[in-house]
Parts: sequence; structure tokens; C-alpha cells
Amino acid sequence: MFHSPFLLRSEQAPNEKKIEILIPDGSDGESNWGKDSLQFEDLDILGDASEENSKSLFEKAKESFLNSIDRFKKTNDLVNAKRKEFDQRTFEADRYEWQKKNRRENFERSLARDLNKSRSDSIHLLVSSMNSLERIQNPKVKDTETYRDLQANVYREYIKHQLALKNFLQAMDLLERYIQIGNKYYEDSEAHGFLANCYERAYRLSKKNRDDQAQEKYDILRKKHGLLYAEFKFGKNSADYQEFSKELFKD
Repeated sequence: MFHSPFLLRSEQAPNEKKIEILIPDGSDGESNWGKDSLQFEDLDILGDASEENSKSLFEKAKESFLNSIDRFKKTNDLVNAKRKEFDQRTFEADRYEWQKKNRRENFERSLARDLNKSRSDSIHLLVSSMNSLERIQNPKVKDTETYRDLQANVYREYIKHQLALKNFLQAMDLLERYIQIGNKYYEDSEAHGFLANCYERAYRLSKKNRDDQAQEKYDILRKKHGLLYAEFKFGKNSADYQEFSKELFKD
């Protein structure tokens, strides 16, 4: 089962940010991580999936997933509309720049609270979706691309929300599960890039806490997934891969 998140945060340490510098922060708009999830195709249960319980659980998982997408999109659209309206308004009481700056900062904090609340609500629905998928046992439903595609989509949305909230530990756990779904997910360069960034933050935190064992573990993992990112992004025999690996292991 999946449970509520807790935060893993790290202090800034510029000389330890190899992964953060080498791998871009954010998703490629053309990749599965950057696409609008509302374009997610409807999933059809195979006709021979005769176990009604598994079918019902699958539909429940899909419904929770789509509700999470719809809920956050509505909030995000509302936030964008509010920001546009704010930008078009003139506040006569703001005579000085510091007043304008304070008003803008307070407004943005309010929007951030709305977005974070919506992210938390969406995460709750995604956890519900994951739990429904976990309960499916019938191989006629579970051992299909349809099941794996939904599972991957749920994981991606959950991971993106946790990364936005800076809950790197939760993102790290689901990213490891994501790449184990199947070969095409293991070869997802962005997943390894996100993992490498998460492990780098864990590495910096363990270094700050003087936990040598954890520091060594996370150093190995950040470099492992950094190399896998470069391999699947550029190709192992490419000049870009060679340059990336050289920078990654530079002292």
C-alpha cells in the first residue's frame, strides 16, 4: 500500500551538483513526461478478462487517475486565469515599487497554496488508483500492456507532483518502481534523469549529516542513473555520452 508523503530536503552545495548541472530540470514537452495527461487514451479491458473483481478494480483505478488529472488541470487553469487578471489590473494604492512587489509576492504565495492543495488532493487520488491496481490479481488483466500503460501513467503523474512539492524521497521510490514495469520504461531516459537528480539530493543530505555509508550508496546511485540517462538519451557510443560521463566522474 502507499501512504502519505514526508519531505526529504537538502541544503545547497554547489560543488556537489554534478547531476543537477548535467541533466536539465524539467520534462521534454514531446516525451511521455511532458505530454498533457488529459490526452491519455481510454483503456479497454480485454474481452476475455472474466474476473469481475479485477475488471472492477481496473476501472476504479482508471477513474481515480482521470479524476486526479481533471482536478489539477482545473486548478491550474484557474490559477493562470487569476494571474492574467492580476497582470491587467492597476492598484492605485500602490504608489511605490516596494508596495507593488509586496502585493505581487502575496498574490503568488496565495496561488502557490492553491496549487499545492490541488497537488495534495491529486496525490490522494493517485494513491487510491495505485492501491486498486495493486489489488488486481487476475493475470488476464494484470499481464497486459493495458494494465502496464495505466500503471505507468499513474506513476508519472504521482512523481511529477512529488517533484514539484520537493518530496524527493517519494519520487525516488516511485521512479524505481516505474523503471521496473517493463523494458520500455527502463529505457526511459527522463526517468533515469529524475532518479539521478533525486539521488544527488539524497547524497548531499547524507554528506551534510556525515552519514558516510549513505553518502557512498547515493553517490553510486546518482552516477549509475546519470549514466543510464545519457545512454538512453544520446546512445552509448555517441560523443555526447562520452562527454557526459567524463564530466560526471570528474573530481
